[in-house]
Amino acid sequence: MNGKNDDIDVKKNIEQEIQLEKIAKIVEDNIHFVDEDMPVYDGYDVPEIEEDVHIKEGVYTNEGNRKDISPKQKKESKNEKKVESDKEVSSTEQTVINRVEKEPYYLKEVVGGEVLKRRYTTIELIMGIAVISIICSSGIGVLGELPDFLAFSKWNGISFGDLGLPLLLASVCFMIPTEVELDVKKKKSFKEICIKKVKVGIILFVIGVLINLIEAWNFNSFRIMGILQMIAVVYMVGSLLYVLFRRFNFKLSVIAVFLTAIGVVGLAGYYFASANFGDNAKSCLAYFVDSKVMPGHIGDFERYGIMSTVSALCGGCLAMAAGSFLCNRRVENRDKSNKILIMGMFFVIIALLMERNCPYNASVMSPSFVMVVLGGYCVVFAALFGVFDLNRSEVSHIVSRPFVVMGASPVFVVGINEFLKNTLFKVNVCSVARGCGLRLDEWLVVDVLSAVFGSGSRMIGFLVIYILLIFVLMLYLYSKKIYIRFK
Repeated sequence: MNGKNDDIDVKKNIEQEIQLEKIAKIVEDNIHFVDEDMPVYDGYDVPEIEEDVHIKEGVYTNEGNRKDISPKQKKESKNEKKVESDKEVSSTEQTVINRVEKEPYYLKEVVGGEVLKRRYTTIELIMGIAVISIICSSGIGVLGELPDFLAFSKWNGISFGDLGLPLLLASVCFMIPTEVELDVKKKKSFKEICIKKVKVGIILFVIGVLINLIEAWNFNSFRIMGILQMIAVVYMVGSLLYVLFRRFNFKLSVIAVFLTAIGVVGLAGYYFASANFGDNAKSCLAYFVDSKVMPGHIGDFERYGIMSTVSALCGGCLAMAAGSFLCNRRVENRDKSNKILIMGMFFVIIALLMERNCPYNASVMSPSFVMVVLGGYCVVFAALFGVFDLNRSEVSHIVSRPFVVMGASPVFVVGINEFLKNTLFKVNVCSVARGCGLRLDEWLVVDVLSAVFGSGSRMIGFLVIYILLIFVLMLYLYSKKIYIRFK
């Protein structure tokens, strides 16, 4: 008799719990607490359910925290709810499960939510192209035989070699808002975020300085600035600037306006200040500032000098403004790409208007050059975003993979190239063809590859082989899921 009463009491308790959970569900559906500054990535967030949590009527209940029932009642209740939960899986979770099972392997990583911790495929593709451009124009091999479109422009103008660093900087700054918002979402304090960004910037800057010291062991004349140093300064200052705005809980749209204003005002100031100086390497504003601040450490001309870095930082602010659109959860992905497209077209129009009085010049990062490259970057990103991220297919996956492999750890690739250029390729080798000593990279082109590619295309052959060797290394790291990049 007592056993029957116990069973009746258990059923009553379960019915009461179900009623309370229904009431809690009604309250939960009608009262929403939303932090508008917290980024939610459309289609990528998957509910995280603890092991001891079961779904009942759409409400999560934790069996381990209940203390109002006996162990026997707890076991019976747990078994009953487990059976019902198996029958009543939420439609959202079932959709995600079905997609993961049906989609091919190259789409499962997107559905599973890992994309929140990684860059977009379009970004990595562009960074891969940027890295290839940087390698080709880095000064390895026989410079006189390098095709004009792969080398730096003589002064004014744009070539493929000029686009490498600006595209890489634009990609790095474009993803700063997403990186910061992810850190905020992980409940990291703003102090921790700032310390991490400063640490990355300082380490990268010191590595660049050490590589320059290897090239010339002379503290009185070694180059202070370089490509790694410029990336470090732009990334560190740009990240701190975005964190500062985020610290005051500004909306993403307000942050984008402020960043755009800073970038435009900075480039406009550079534009008007340059008007009082000449238009050659020895009379321009960039050389004047570098020679005053870093006398003896710039050589004939410092391509990555102070004014070039300031101009690149202004362009980085504009890139962060465009990248902040990706963090807005209230906007559809296609609308985000459309806004970035409009912003890019606006930058291109401004650059075209400035070009007459301020020619495109990658050597000094002229305002018109920064604007046209950044505008083109936004337009290309908007065009490719739908193909390689929103509507990914097996064909787009195959096409993008080689560039994604190179762009997965772009700064690491640039660092390897700078290190080899200033160490291994500086080794002097006796050339039989020329009867004198040559650098190792020159010797490989002149004495080794001439017999294979001929004198007309041996430099192209050297670059292809060199890039393929780096690609093999990066492919191995990529296959092991080893990514050396900013986080």
